[in-house]
Amino acid sequence: MDIEAGKTLTNEEVIRELLELLKKNAMKEQANDVFEICSYVDGLEKKIDSMTEELTNMQNQIKEMQEDTLVNNAKKALSEAKERLNARCEQIKSQVLEVKAQVKSTAKSIVDEAKVKGRAALYRVSEFLGIKKRLLDIRENVRGAIKTTDTDIAKTALLAKGFREAGQTAANAFRTFADKPEVDYSQKEQKHPLTKAVLTPMKAVRKLLVSMELHLDASIDKLDNLAMNVQIDKEKRVENTKSEKQNVPDRAEAEPERVNAEIVYTPMVAEAHEYQYNADAFEARGGADVKVGTAEKVSKVREDKAR
Repeated sequence: MDIEAGKTLTNEEVIRELLELLKKNAMKEQANDVFEICSYVDGLEKKIDSMTEELTNMQNQIKEMQEDTLVNNAKKALSEAKERLNARCEQIKSQVLEVKAQVKSTAKSIVDEAKVKGRAALYRVSEFLGIKKRLLDIRENVRGAIKTTDTDIAKTALLAKGFREAGQTAANAFRTFADKPEVDYSQKEQKHPLTKAVLTPMKAVRKLLVSMELHLDASIDKLDNLAMNVQIDKEKRVENTKSEKQNVPDRAEAEPERVNAEIVYTPMVAEAHEYQYNADAFEARGGADVKVGTAEKVSKVREDKAR
């Protein structure tokens, strides 16, 4: 399924429709889980966009660095480091887009079925757990990117230090040649242009990657939480159904299929009023008939005894 560029999952019409169905059917916890999962995925995409901006800035800074022999020799290595990060960033972005497409496709399938079969179809939100493998793969990719970035930061810092010290040594050599006192650079904090051009954006990218990892951890936990909430809701409804059957055994035994159909397959979207389920639905739709029938049976038995 196509994903509109720049559009967040939380603003997708089908996601909003699914959330509304969940809320209307007393599944607010599940609705909250779905919303947060979508928000986490949207957050990942925003961080990728920020990473792309930092990498573009890095490339521009490298191009604008003052030309000299030492820097020219380092530019190729620095550009390669930037390209490694950029390639990793594009790969992660592609993975996130696949997750978005799967979430949207799953949501549409659930909404379409819920309109036909009713509340029971909403239990399928647990199928969002299917994106867990994709999120785990993205997390591994992000962790790999963090390691690569740490290595490149260390190498670049060492390179900047070497350039800075070489420049200081050369400057003192000229001072000595001109019979001027040397400068003690250990007492001065100086940064090589590489620090601004490469190290700063690299560190910004690393910070974004770490934040992405935390986002992924949270979204994976939220998926597990969603599956758990769906299971809890199912178990509660099973208990409610058992309780209803014990309270009204005559109707439950005589018309089990009809009772089930009323609870599970009631349309939810076509009409404006809210539908009732389980005990409420039973009282509203059939409880009165059962009570009247029972009263008539009791009255007849008493008449027979009186005769």
